[in-house]
Amino acid sequence: MSKLLNFLTLIGLIAFGYWMIKRYFHQRKLRQQGIVIEQKGLRPITVFSIVLLSIYALYLIIHFWNMS
Repeated sequence: MSKLLNFLTLIGLIAFGYWMIKRYFHQRKLRQQGIVIEQKGLRPITVFSIVLLSIYALYLIIHFWNMS
């Protein structure tokens, strides 16, 4: 079960890293075009914490499902 949690955490970290890199290059392209970027929506750290909490919640659900 612990390996599953490690695997899910790794997937979450990779997904977050991909999203951050994609977001950075998109914003960089817009800045080069002279478009002003306003920060709206969720901050990256908030998205990251939601992803990790979702992974751990899924792990707990699977763990308790296997116990019964």
